[in-house]
Amino acid sequence: MNSNIPVLKVENLKKSYSGRIILDGVNLEVDKGETKVILGPSGVGKSTLLRCINMLTLPDSGKIWLEGVELTNPNTDINKMRQKIGFVFQDFNLFHHLTVLKNVTIGLTKVKKIPEEEAIKIAASALEKVHIPNTLWNKYPAQISGGEKQRVAIARALAMKPSIMLYDEPTSALDPQLVGEVLQVIKELSTAGMTSLIVTHELHFALEVANELLFIYNGKIVEQGPPEEVFANPKHDMVKKYIASIYSRKG
Repeated sequence: MNSNIPVLKVENLKKSYSGRIILDGVNLEVDKGETKVILGPSGVGKSTLLRCINMLTLPDSGKIWLEGVELTNPNTDINKMRQKIGFVFQDFNLFHHLTVLKNVTIGLTKVKKIPEEEAIKIAASALEKVHIPNTLWNKYPAQISGGEKQRVAIARALAMKPSIMLYDEPTSALDPQLVGEVLQVIKELSTAGMTSLIVTHELHFALEVANELLFIYNGKIVEQGPPEEVFANPKHDMVKKYIASIYSRKG
């Protein structure tokens, strides 16, 4: 890939549901090794943006490129390109009838057609990176905690060797005491150079991990910049209110 080409580029992306505008001309770029964090109130289109990037939701108009390949081009093999996008959902999306290890190897063997023995080695490496001990590898999702489930979900995405990781509020379904272990793993991966786009309400985490913050409101990115700058001197009134409300709720 040409080093001057962003890993991800989104241009004038629009999406509506039943006449309600969800995304209204969103533009963004993520370069290799960057971590960008998307903030904004609930219901403003953050999750829809991630789903459009992965083409799980089809945009009404606009264009999306991954490593220079246009995902919105109907001639693009989207299933092949999705292998380059790691998507971590709010609610884990693990296969309940498969063990932890099988949840991570299944994409490698079924999608990438990697032999079982090699897939296990790749999965083991991914599980170690997210701090899932081998004592849990033969457990089923119902037998592990929510934080462990989400870390397994991250390992599953990581094992596919994606070009970018998309995280859709990865801690929103977790008990408060489990949030930290998941955020720590995401931070470690970002620090190690994993290109990432993260939707979250965790402001302290965003401040620690992000190269740039993007704030979405009314379907548009109304403010963006280095996290220290956005937090210290937000320019848009909604950004000021949002940051104040989050801090007041968390004391």
